Amino acid sequence: MLETVLAMVIMTTVGVALLSMIQRSLMVSYKAREQMTCSRMVQTNSARVKNADFYYIFAADSGQANYGLWTAYPYKATLDGIQATLASSKFDRFRVQVTFMRRDTSDSNGDGLTSDLVPFTDNNGNNIDDYDSNIKYLDQNLDGDFYDTYVSGGRTVAEQPDTHIKKVRFDVFRRGNLVCSQTELVSLEQFTGDYTPSSEASLSLLISAPVNNGFLYSLDTTNRQNAWNLPISKSYPSDVSRYRADSLSALTISGETDPMATVNLYVNASGILDSPAADMAGAFLAAPAAVTLALVEGADQLRGQATKDGYTSPIGQRDLIYDTQWPAAASLSPADGGTAFTKAPYVAAVLADPGASTTTTSGICPDVITLKIDGVEVNHSYGDGAAVWIDSVTGTVPVLSTKTYSAVVEFGDFAGYKASATWTFTLSVPDTDNSAPSIANQAPMGASAPALPEISAKVFDNQSGIIPSSIVLKLDGVVVVDSSNVGSYYDGGLERVSYTPLSAFESGSAHTVELTASHWATAPADKVTFVDSWSFTVQ
Repeated sequence: MLETVLAMVIMTTVGVALLSMIQRSLMVSYKAREQMTCSRMVQTNSARVKNADFYYIFAADSGQANYGLWTAYPYKATLDGIQATLASSKFDRFRVQVTFMRRDTSDSNGDGLTSDLVPFTDNNGNNIDDYDSNIKYLDQNLDGDFYDTYVSGGRTVAEQPDTHIKKVRFDVFRRGNLVCSQTELVSLEQFTGDYTPSSEASLSLLISAPVNNGFLYSLDTTNRQNAWNLPISKSYPSDVSRYRADSLSALTISGETDPMATVNLYVNASGILDSPAADMAGAFLAAPAAVTLALVEGADQLRGQATKDGYTSPIGQRDLIYDTQWPAAASLSPADGGTAFTKAPYVAAVLADPGASTTTTSGICPDVITLKIDGVEVNHSYGDGAAVWIDSVTGTVPVLSTKTYSAVVEFGDFAGYKASATWTFTLSVPDTDNSAPSIANQAPMGASAPALPEISAKVFDNQSGIIPSSIVLKLDGVVVVDSSNVGSYYDGGLERVSYTPLSAFESGSAHTVELTASHWATAPADKVTFVDSWSFTVQ
């Protein structure tokens, strides 16, 4: 009888598993067929949209009345046909999205190119492109929409941004979910074969220097000069772009535009500050004092626009940071002239790049930080503003002899100002420590732990310090942290051990944690090591 029941259970289990496999296989097959059908549909119907008159390619959505257009839309029959074709294959909605593209002839995105395409940009909502004021929405006939065209200067102009290039995306949906899509560029000239000017600005402009997101510095005081010229052990990376801008040496601006064009320069919301002229080759170079005087400490925007014979270029913009203050070190650890009662000290300096009147500064350059102990460079980490001595083998704080040490940290900010800080500290460990190591702030505890908890605790000893290699963390009886990997889980600055399991626990499961640590003092023997344990349950 038992054998029969077991056989039935096994057959049932196998049957359920087989049905599940078949179901998954059918689902995969269904999705593959759906994608193939959709891909074919999107190619065919996207072509039907592209074949419409360029000036009548608008954003459309079959989920809206009249596709979100108007009743007499000339290509409504085409959209009806697309809807019918898709419906025959059980696709219930399509959407056409249109993005107006223009040539980035002023390198507005700061990538160093003036031939790539960028989208119409209107961050302030005034219906005018932020960089090229010639590109805009204009209800020329005042009928309340932007669907029409009109003739100006002997050519056809669109009420929508008249760029002659549209990025058209065709989306296909089933049951409210996007199944597939296709995006293509459509231009007016690809249909006519004749080039007709659009409303885009006719001149080009490339500001070569300063580069976008570059850093500006000032050397107009002795303190700034000293900070700039301070010798340090490491050199700056070659890709850090810095430019001088002060009353003694104005910011130099250079670039290319159309030959003999004039380049109007602005800073932030200013009017025209200077108008250098390009030479016969289109190159321009200027160091106008008015531009430098208009800069403010912190974030600045340098803008330029070329003009010639009544024509203009799009606005060329460079985002810059003007840093006028040198960096500084604080929170030296161990404290200067102080004593740390451990052989594994947390040696660190918090590095900051303050501003005189702003919090927007160039920031600390990690590549030039050097930490030296007794004149010798040591391995360090840099994160959260702190340069920390880290043993390159263990990955955590170093183990040292008890004596006095001299520490030096050299560093600099991205603007080129440099600084250094020097301090001394002494390590001392008593032979006797009558207090065992302390373990506190255990987490998680109780019955509300998340499925993937961070298991942590503070481990410290104020009299003789914790031995990092003595730390052992067990989870459900299995060692997960010990001397072989303690550098990955122990933070000497926070005196904290933390570990996150590789996979989530099941809801309602119970777990135990055991944490062991020892201090450097050797007596009394029963106080050298402390073991703590706690438990938690996953909610």
